[in-house]
Amino acid sequence: MQPEQIEAARDLALSGASDGVTRLGLGEAVVLRQSHPTDIEGTLYRPLLCLILQGAKDVSAGAISVRCPAGHAIIVSHDLPVSSRITHASEDAPYVAFVLPIDLGLLRGFFDLVPDVPDGAEDERALTCHPAEPGLLDAVARFIALSRDPAAAPLLGPILLQEIHARLLLSAQGAILRRFLHREDPSRQVAQAIASIRASIDEPLSVSALAERTGMSRSSFHAHFKAVTGLTPGQYQKDIRLLEARRLIAEGKASISAVAFDVGYESPAHFSRDYSRKFGYSPREERTGRRNVLEDEVT
Repeated sequence: MQPEQIEAARDLALSGASDGVTRLGLGEAVVLRQSHPTDIEGTLYRPLLCLILQGAKDVSAGAISVRCPAGHAIIVSHDLPVSSRITHASEDAPYVAFVLPIDLGLLRGFFDLVPDVPDGAEDERALTCHPAEPGLLDAVARFIALSRDPAAAPLLGPILLQEIHARLLLSAQGAILRRFLHREDPSRQVAQAIASIRASIDEPLSVSALAERTGMSRSSFHAHFKAVTGLTPGQYQKDIRLLEARRLIAEGKASISAVAFDVGYESPAHFSRDYSRKFGYSPREERTGRRNVLEDEVT
């Protein structure tokens, strides 16, 4: 850990930021600030880098669980339904994180330039957290500083985005991203299966069909899917259905029963039970405003 670099990035991120999400104006990068610990929240993470600059948070996806203090980088390589909770935050020392969606197309552009690095089977997980390397911390600090320079940002922003992505690929914690570049790697095939599940969440799940589509046996597909996501395909589909239902309920355009059917449930009562177990409150309580709905896809 490099305290000076972390402090520099943190101070830049805190400058002018209030609680909530502050967009930096460079790509989709944001700074997240929170002055109090939070309850557990269900959220959909897209591929992203989350660099904790102050405070700490816990994140889990099924059997995968990580504790992330300041100076650590969370890397998510696949669309992943997670439960997360900010554990250390206060008015004097708020939780601060730099969040950058990962551009998989940009990563693939580096394919021929990335040296061969031996990666172990344990690096198949789509959710990891490790101490951030000095080069990554420095690049993020320069990126945040650049966002305050409207003249230079359009010219240098794309270059720094490339550097951050390159440093992720070269880092020890970037193993899952390096694996993802290889067309035949199981993590790439799991991503294809995830896309199929998300595109048809209202339809019955056929693990056999997904396995056939990815060119794996049913047992091999099931094992790789859980190794990557921490969830079985069935658990993954249920979590995605419930997160989509939460979004639809927040919109307020359809009845609770209609939302249940829209996301693939045959019984509104079954839907309500699963929803309450997932989020800790019922769909009706959500609709009547007894809970504040947080935006998905922001960590």
